[in-house]
Amino acid sequence: MKNFKFSLKAGLALAILALPASAQEPFQSINLAGTVVSDNKTGLSYGARGCITEISQVALKTGKAIKDQVLIKLDDRAINLAVKSAMARVGDLEAAVDEREFSIVSAKAEIARVEEELDFVGREFERTHVLFQRGLVNETTVEAAERRKMDANFAVDRAKEALERAVSSKSRAYIALEIGELELLARKLDLDDLIIKSPFDGLLLDFEPKIGDCVSQGLLAAQIYTPDKKSVETFVFMDQLVDAESVGVIVGNLVNVIRINGQICPGIFSLVSTEANLETQNVKITIELDASCASTMLLNEAVSIKTLPSNE
Repeated sequence: MKNFKFSLKAGLALAILALPASAQEPFQSINLAGTVVSDNKTGLSYGARGCITEISQVALKTGKAIKDQVLIKLDDRAINLAVKSAMARVGDLEAAVDEREFSIVSAKAEIARVEEELDFVGREFERTHVLFQRGLVNETTVEAAERRKMDANFAVDRAKEALERAVSSKSRAYIALEIGELELLARKLDLDDLIIKSPFDGLLLDFEPKIGDCVSQGLLAAQIYTPDKKSVETFVFMDQLVDAESVGVIVGNLVNVIRINGQICPGIFSLVSTEANLETQNVKITIELDASCASTMLLNEAVSIKTLPSNE
């Protein structure tokens, strides 16, 4: 009886110990085929139509570009004339604003002058009116003094109206100046559209311009990418993703990317698509390459991929 109880306990213990091992699927590395792609390949297009007059010979020979380097220039003679014309127009409008400012100053000075005259005429009218009350002057003299006072009042009113017109003219002059400055800015932007610059340090693709070639707006001039920012694109069948952890296809998991010469480049799963291809039932996977290794790899290079367990 004791032997039976001991055997039963030992069997239960072995079953408990064996349970986790049987529940966890063993890791199975899989081999995939992939293609090297750029993470930031950017197209450089012509911003305007025209004919090529300048090309960076350094970029043309080396296929390399640095940030803000001028790669291509189009004929800018017509746009330069438009820019100079717009600049002259802005200068004329600035002079008009100064003239309106001077008109305001003059109108204020005129108001001060006629108000002084009104004050003088007013005092003269008061004295004449007192003399009339004393019988020293006749009614005609009083009426003449009163008329001069009325004329002085009218002069003050006209001077104030002139000031209002001058202020309004200055506002319109400022508006015209702003329009002229916007027109000048537009012409300068047109001038910038004739130049293609490198947006960042990188390598050029399909950069084959020729002096004298005439191009249309939007035409692709070249492509540029950063050599140390590359990824590998591959595809995994749905049945391999049923238990992704068992094959190591998990975002953030390390992976070996193997070149045709046997060089192994480290990478990491950065994206597992959430959509399967309707016909092939496979899923797109992206592997981010280590920067030190990515710079030595070629675009569109065919590589093989070996998955690693998540604990490596």
